[in-house]
Amino acid sequence: MTRPPEDLPRQFARTRRFTAGAVTGLAIDSTGRYAMFNRSGSLWAVDAARGREQRLGPADSYSTALARVCLRTAEGVSVTNLDTGDRTDLPIGAVDAARIDPTATMIAFAQGGALEIVGVDGSERRTLAKPDGEAVNWGVPEFAASLSMGRESAIWWSPSGDQLLVARVDESRVELRHLADPTRPDALPKRIRYPRAGTANAEVTLSLIALDGGRVEVEWDNVEFEYLVQASWTTEKPLFAVQSRDQRRVLLLEADPATGETTVVREVTDEQWVDVQPGTPTRTADGQLVWIERDLSCDTNRLVVGTDFVTPPGLQVAEIRSVSQAGIALLAQTEPTETQLYCYDGDLRALTTEPGVNDGFVADSTLLLDCRTMNERRIMINGRPIQSRPERPHLELDVELIKAGPDELRTAVFRPSWHRPGMPNLPVLLNPYAGPGFQLVMAHPAPYYAVSRWFAEQGFVVISADGRGTPGRGPAYERAVHGDVKTPALDDQIAALRGVAERYGDLDLERVAVRGWSYSGFLAAAAVIHRPDVFHAGIAGAPVTDQRQYDSYWKERFLGHPDEEPEAYRRGSLLPYATELTRPLLIVQGLADTNVWSSHALRLSGALSAAGKQHELIVLPGEGHSIADEDTIANLLYRELDFLQRSLRVPVRD
Repeated sequence: MTRPPEDLPRQFARTRRFTAGAVTGLAIDSTGRYAMFNRSGSLWAVDAARGREQRLGPADSYSTALARVCLRTAEGVSVTNLDTGDRTDLPIGAVDAARIDPTATMIAFAQGGALEIVGVDGSERRTLAKPDGEAVNWGVPEFAASLSMGRESAIWWSPSGDQLLVARVDESRVELRHLADPTRPDALPKRIRYPRAGTANAEVTLSLIALDGGRVEVEWDNVEFEYLVQASWTTEKPLFAVQSRDQRRVLLLEADPATGETTVVREVTDEQWVDVQPGTPTRTADGQLVWIERDLSCDTNRLVVGTDFVTPPGLQVAEIRSVSQAGIALLAQTEPTETQLYCYDGDLRALTTEPGVNDGFVADSTLLLDCRTMNERRIMINGRPIQSRPERPHLELDVELIKAGPDELRTAVFRPSWHRPGMPNLPVLLNPYAGPGFQLVMAHPAPYYAVSRWFAEQGFVVISADGRGTPGRGPAYERAVHGDVKTPALDDQIAALRGVAERYGDLDLERVAVRGWSYSGFLAAAAVIHRPDVFHAGIAGAPVTDQRQYDSYWKERFLGHPDEEPEAYRRGSLLPYATELTRPLLIVQGLADTNVWSSHALRLSGALSAAGKQHELIVLPGEGHSIADEDTIANLLYRELDFLQRSLRVPVRD
């Protein structure tokens, strides 16, 4: 049966934003013999030697050891032998976390707040630690760790598999919120611990636990350094990074497995904040520290091995991908729109050079490469292809990447394919992210480019620009938003707009709109409130309207503690300025969002209504921060287009 014709919003929704069939989450197993990846809702493994793929099934998370894979789903835990294909479903039910030990003998798991272990064959189950309070959990990362720090684990096995480093998380002091479903007034609300800015965080401690339950506590000043940011255990002693609440100090500590006593391996300070980059801290097989640190002398994030910087100034190291006998695989940038894979083994070698967004891993006898250009994606393991099968968008990409304005802001520009010289000037739609922690303008055909292309075909010049605060251009560029998450970013969007207008000459600067989600939703609302001279309409999806109501780790990084920097929080919020709105504004909000809670959008709408300010509000019951319902995804794009056409007087195209 032939699928009926559909336009891009329907295709975008049906393909789950063009992720269906695409390879995501590429990794390499602990032996280096298998590549792991997600495709079409399942976890897959491919043999590096033969290129043979095997489907392992759905997995919320997994861990590997000696060609065994421990898969965790909402239903339970299983162990698969990649060499034979044999699978064992463990009789333990649903768990919150599970990790296989390096000897592939035992599984450590968190369930009901307790830490337990069980053999890979389902035998010898026993409890190692029980919760000693209603809000205490062993082996599960706290909210801020999983959302804002990038730490997804709270269980780390020793290399010999005879001991565990485990986080105990006490959330009893963390503010309790209630998430209700207004479409079901008979249902009880969910209780969620959410550490908003300025309030108490979870108390996180570490214990070293033997398989017989013997325990020693890891010692550090967790009052001064209350954040456990990352940890690893690859050599004799576990290594972990702790951070002060103001995020200006980080200690890298190693713990004695017998006593829990800690030794400072490295101390790092920064006037704004210290980054703990993905994949760090860790060690090489011979025990040398592997770390990424800001070098103030050259404004560069550089690789540290042992005690020395080993990468050159100007090469921005973003992430450690793997550490093995073959070397340290790292991702780094010289051009912000591109990433390249390098290997350091005493010398630094570029493993990729083609312009684009490149990734990969290095193991003793395995090289896994993922190379994306504007025209193609090639995934190779030891030269054998791994197939990524996403559906191509109905529209051709047709994007131009330029450097806009005096600061050469990396900018993606989409123009209508049908527009010709002499036709009327075009209205403009800014479609950025433009916030901390994420680059949108990259040299590969990202799924969100397809949406920009669709808006362009409706009669807009669509512009996406990465301004100050975004990664890729060095630590100082990222830290330019310290103390003010609004003004520098908004100024750079205006600079990009003017730069594009100068380049093309046919933009109608009397009809300019901006749309965004999450941070860029906040930026869109800020644009029409603060700069109505430039922006004539805004679409704000899931906007943070009160900076005090977002999570402590992320917001205090940029704005400080709200009790100490109240003006920074006021200046960075939207609610105090609701009375200044003079332009059309559409607000969109999922009512089940626990990242940017619906209270942000609803309070802004309430303040606008109280001030007599016209605006539109779309609420999405049951939807979280990322919309899941296919019809809602597609129809929301149509609703946004309708709003833009009405607000900017754009003719509807047939």
